This record gives sequence, C-alpha cells and structure tokens, in this order.
Amino acid sequence: MAAKSSDASESIAPAPETPVANAPVVDSEVIERGLLAENLIKNYVIGSVAASIVPVPLFDIAAVVGIQLRMIQKLSELYGKPFSESAGRSVVAALAGGTVGYGAGMAVAVSLTKLIPGVGWMMGMVSLPAIAGGSTYAVGRVFVKHYEDGGDIFDLSTEAMKAYYQQQFEKGKALAAKAKSKVSKATGHEVDEDIAHAS
Repeated sequence: MAAKSSDASESIAPAPETPVANAPVVDSEVIERGLLAENLIKNYVIGSVAASIVPVPLFDIAAVVGIQLRMIQKLSELYGKPFSESAGRSVVAALAGGTVGYGAGMAVAVSLTKLIPGVGWMMGMVSLPAIAGGSTYAVGRVFVKHYEDGGDIFDLSTEAMKAYYQQQFEKGKALAAKAKSKVSKATGHEVDEDIAHAS
C-alpha cells in the first residue's frame, strides 16, 4: 500500500506557473533612470534657489536659465537624447512665459526689486527662490515626461505641456521652499519672511 501512494505522488505533476493577468512589467533600468532623473532635478532646484539669492538684479535670472539649460543637457544625456541649447532656451522661455502669475515677466520684476535698497533685496529673497526653484523643477519634470514618452527636445510641444508644467511648478515651489531654507542657512542670508512682507 505504501508503494501505491508513492507511485501516485510521483505521477502528480505540479501545476504550471501562469503569469498573473495584466501584471505590470517592472523594468529595473527604467526605475533606476527615473530615480536618477528625480535626484538630478532636485539638485538643480537647489542650484536655482542659490542663484536666485544673488543680490545682483537680472544676473540671478540669467544664472537660473543657465542652470536649467545645464539640467536639460544632463537629462538629455541620461535618456540618450540629442541636446540643443537654442531649442532648450526656446522651450524654457515658452513654458515660463505661459505660467499664470509667475511668468518670465514676473521673475524679472521680482529680480529688479533688488535695486530698491534694503526692502527690495528682502522682497526678492522671499519671492524669487520660489519662482526659480518651482520653474526649474517643472522644466525638469516636463523633459522627463516627454523623454519617457519617446520624444526629444526638437518635438516637445510647449502648448501640450503647459498644464503639466503648471502642476509641477506648484510642487516645485514647495520643494524650493525647503531648498531655500537649506541654502539660506548655508550662506547666512536668512530672511524672516514676516519682516519682508511687513516691509
């Protein structure tokens, strides 16, 4: 009887493993590249916030645009996409110019307030880091989304990306506030926002 049961157990084959229907395929390379892109963007947000604190009007804006172009170049390398400074500059200008309330004109106006002795610098210190950091984050996220969808710098439609840019800009402002706190402590340029607003 014992022989019978051992024969029976040998004749029963394990059920073949079937893949779960609609299970997402996880590509570790895609995940790793996404994480690298996010960290890269965050580093450039910190750089933009630091540049926006520079007390020289308009130099701060030029520095932030330069930082954003460098970020786009690094993202292009990460995704194996071609890079063009002129195309990148056009995309940045189109995206930033279309941001309601925080367009390129607003950034220039805030930068120029630094010309006003005392109070102007404080106002610029409070407002410009949020605009610069938020914009840098949003530009980075737009390029990552576009590259992950298979596009390149030459076929990016700023019109199609404006809503996404605005959404990411709001997230970027929160990130910029944290970065500003770190940069301010590191540089010794802390400004009490209540005092700046009251002035």
